[in-house]
Amino acid sequence: MAVIAASSMRASAVRHLTALSARSLGFLKDVTLHDTGYVDAVLVHGRFDFECYTEDLFHKLALAFPPSLCTALPLRRAEFLAGRAMAGAALQALGQLNTEIPIGPDRAPVWPKGSVGSITHARGHCACFAKGDPGWQAGVDIEEIASGHALESILSMTANQRERALIARQTALPPDRLATLLFSAKETLFKGLYPVVRRFFGFDCAELRTPPANGCLRLHLTQTLCRELPAGESYDIRFNTTADWVLTWLAVHRLRGKPDYPSRM
Repeated sequence: MAVIAASSMRASAVRHLTALSARSLGFLKDVTLHDTGYVDAVLVHGRFDFECYTEDLFHKLALAFPPSLCTALPLRRAEFLAGRAMAGAALQALGQLNTEIPIGPDRAPVWPKGSVGSITHARGHCACFAKGDPGWQAGVDIEEIASGHALESILSMTANQRERALIARQTALPPDRLATLLFSAKETLFKGLYPVVRRFFGFDCAELRTPPANGCLRLHLTQTLCRELPAGESYDIRFNTTADWVLTWLAVHRLRGKPDYPSRM
């Protein structure tokens, strides 16, 4: 019965995504569900076309226009709309009746009771990873495969000397794809751990020590971020890649307690 229910829910979610794309009048495209590897979790990914963005799409997609966007540039409004559309679709796929996701005091999404999630958008792509269990923390990120100066910047800013050597000698993925994947995975880890750390921490706080395998990339904390996050802890970031982009996501059990260190920007 559980398999039948899950299959029925997925079919319903696919129908909703098809209807969502149709109502967006070309703004949202290629909206799909991905397998997450987690129980009671949904990953929705799609593309959005800025050229098709209009203000009335908020109404057509039944999404609230927050006052804080009144002074935002049209591109920022389009990104926000695309992200919230993915999030609403993910929550509906989880059976959530309340899909409103307001902006919190720290500008992070405020998820409805009984759920947790993360939203990302980059260069016309948007995605949401959501879980129907508030006892977890979530992170998701999507990036276009870097090349040229962007790739050089990722390697110098994101990867330490050991990681750059690993990227160069491994054969699991092309170096440009793995470098981009590493950047995305560290962004996802930050999103997943920020709710307990409550401060920004750099790329040097996590390290890749082995090539990715079986759709997972393992990062190790190189520093103690707070009492609940000691140096040496490892996290398996799940991922999906194509020739053009990488998508990473993570769910971790919610950590309790307050951070040991003061916030810093």
